[in-house]
Amino acid sequence: MANIVKNLKLDVEGTLGGLHVVGTPKVYDGYKEGIKIGAEGHTFPCLSEGLGYEKVNIKVPGLLQPPFEFDGTPIPVEFEGLEAKVWQDWNNKGEVKLSITAKAIKPLAAKQIKLGGDKA
Repeated sequence: MANIVKNLKLDVEGTLGGLHVVGTPKVYDGYKEGIKIGAEGHTFPCLSEGLGYEKVNIKVPGLLQPPFEFDGTPIPVEFEGLEAKVWQDWNNKGEVKLSITAKAIKPLAAKQIKLGGDKA
C-alpha cells in the first residue's frame, strides 16, 4: 500500500486558522545535495487558532529580514501562499507532523481601543 500520508491534500488556511507570532524569527539554512548553502530564509514560531493554539513553525524562504520586530507580545499575522506537507517522523514513533512554508508574511493591524474619549 502506498504511503497515504504523502498523498494527503490539506486546506492549510482552514486547518491553521488565525496565526500569532510568539517568538523571535530564526534564520534557517538551506541545503543542496546535502551540503549547507547558507541562509535560506526565516522560520516564524506561531500559535495556530485552528489547531487549538498549538505552536507551529512556518518557514518563509528567501526572506532575509523580518518585516517587524518581536517585542514579546504575540503578533497577529497573515501569510501569503501557505503550503503544508504532512510527514511521519520515524525517529519519534511515527508521529505525524506538518512542514509549513509561505511566500510572504505581514503583521495584521491591531485593533485600536480608545480609552477615556477624545481629549483635544
